[in-house]
Amino acid sequence: MLLIAAAVMVAALVLSQLLVPPYLEHRAEKRLAAHGGRATVSIDALPAARLLFDDGDKIKVRGDGLHVNLFTPSSGVFNELDRFDRADVRLTRMTAGPFAVNRVTLLRSSSSKPYAFSLKASVTARALSDYAGTQLGGDLGGFLGRLGSGLIPFSAEPIPVEVQAAIRSRGGRPQLQSVNGSVAGLPAGPLASALAAAIADRF
Repeated sequence: MLLIAAAVMVAALVLSQLLVPPYLEHRAEKRLAAHGGRATVSIDALPAARLLFDDGDKIKVRGDGLHVNLFTPSSGVFNELDRFDRADVRLTRMTAGPFAVNRVTLLRSSSSKPYAFSLKASVTARALSDYAGTQLGGDLGGFLGRLGSGLIPFSAEPIPVEVQAAIRSRGGRPQLQSVNGSVAGLPAGPLASALAAAIADRF
């Protein structure tokens, strides 16, 4: 009986290893590319059954041509990423609200460390004007409003955006620890929080 029970347990572990990670990878890829683009997701967890209890070793994400909507971060948006001790998210040529993103990365080396966020993008006054109809509130809405008011109306001249930030998740909600970078002279903290949350929310 003990041998049978052990064999059943081993079979269940092997089966979960074969089925659970691919299912979660496919689900994340589908959500990331829901509005266009393509994404590949790789998930590591031994044993894979840990994933059923919101616990994994590493998630690796690559994406190109994706689109995310910006919003003021709320609690819980980082919950899916937080289940992994390590995260390696690298996206290229995506759009985030009015911003044209060349490259954005979100990395974490261990669960005790903050996420390292890096962004290289651009924005135009024309794109901000078109996006103004969304009427975002909170820190992000204030940031976009101040940014738009300081630019030449309807200009198509791209404004470079480069931001690095350390972001810690508190109950799934992003909290900035440090930010290096600005957009047209404005502190880029609200943008870093919003874009990191928009990416994390797609998992």
